[in-house]
Amino acid sequence: MLDKKNTKLHILGGGPAGLAAGYFAKKKNIDLEIFEASNQTGGNCKTIKYGEYRFDTGAHRFHDKNDEVTSEMKSLIGEDFLKISVPSKIFKNGILIDFPLNSFDLLKNLKFSILLNTVYENIINRIGNFEPPNNFKELAYMKYGETISNLFLLNYTKKLWGQDPIKLATSISGDRLKNLDLVTFLKEIFFNVSSSEHLDGSFYYPRYGFGTIFDQMKECIGNENIKLNSPVMRLGHDGKKIKEIIYKKGKAIDVNKVINSLPLNILINILDPAPPKKVVEVIENLNYRNLRLCIIYLDIPYFSENASIYFPEKIFPFTRIYEPKNRSKMMAPSNKTCIVVEIPYSNNDQIHLKSKNKLFQEISSSLINSRLIEKNKIIDYSFFTIDYAYPVLEVGTENSLIPVFNYLNKFNNLYHIGRGAEFKYLHTHDIIQKSRLLIDKIS
Repeated sequence: MLDKKNTKLHILGGGPAGLAAGYFAKKKNIDLEIFEASNQTGGNCKTIKYGEYRFDTGAHRFHDKNDEVTSEMKSLIGEDFLKISVPSKIFKNGILIDFPLNSFDLLKNLKFSILLNTVYENIINRIGNFEPPNNFKELAYMKYGETISNLFLLNYTKKLWGQDPIKLATSISGDRLKNLDLVTFLKEIFFNVSSSEHLDGSFYYPRYGFGTIFDQMKECIGNENIKLNSPVMRLGHDGKKIKEIIYKKGKAIDVNKVINSLPLNILINILDPAPPKKVVEVIENLNYRNLRLCIIYLDIPYFSENASIYFPEKIFPFTRIYEPKNRSKMMAPSNKTCIVVEIPYSNNDQIHLKSKNKLFQEISSSLINSRLIEKNKIIDYSFFTIDYAYPVLEVGTENSLIPVFNYLNKFNNLYHIGRGAEFKYLHTHDIIQKSRLLIDKIS
């Protein structure tokens, strides 16, 4: 069945990138359709309502990094777009340490010998003539020295990405290691000069959850322009242009321009004719990291005072806990709270194959044994799965993707936006800005 409707723009995927592209297209009065495989939009940026509680599918925060994007979001969300100032911590050896790392806090919590080692290693790093780092481990050593890196960074990184840090590209750090060097530490310790450039505890957050951003975008786009339960099965092309979309039960639509926000491996697998073998082989070697979220509902007003708590130690089967109520009081009743526990996994690994009950028992036991929660305060728990949460940026991945994007760039009406589609670790403000610029370019 062929639909001859002359829609100007078709967007694959109704996650953050697809909705942002649709939002800016709608503002320019561009006819559009979004194809979403599931029964709801939002992708990995949903806010889920569970009885009296709300929680986000990820520890999302909106960073004020781009004035134009922040202004757009203020206009979209209105007075419910709140400025929040909540710190994050690392839980290590039974104590909470500031994150990003803070010199005063390290001085208070670490042995003096460890601090001396850290200062010495950083002096060597500054006076040495070293080559640029080739991987994340080398970058961490260059920025912090071996001692601090081994204490806090490399163990956490391995848990999060499922890879030895020596195999991971430097780009996985984003800007998290920015300004955290010896000069900053010494200024803070000896001259009482505080550098706020690297602090990350201040951000924007919608009153009723991060998913509100994309719910509002969906409202602006209009339900009539979004096809839910409509997985794209095939993209027909002639080698130079995408000609048609085949979706759902064989329905076909002629296309003009196509924006892809689907993960690269999904896109490559639906192209018809199939891409060259060398392109397919590259895609088959790409890795994405998934998340299982365990939401634990507690009969206490608050679990902590922090936005997020990071757990680098192996004894914890998870990487991070965030408490929605510390972002907005509307996320839980006044006398109760919930915490969201993030457990990264890869397909068919031990975490993936564990039952919900077994995984919950391991998580709750580690929290109870560490005196972070009391067993009798647990009301209930639930699970949520996030596929394709993070593209795994390994050393050499960027170069290996060159022939893939060279091939995709041959299609003069196909564009790519989003973490999975670009295979980059992008923040929400990055995705929104890139979406706006893309619509400006193709409109």
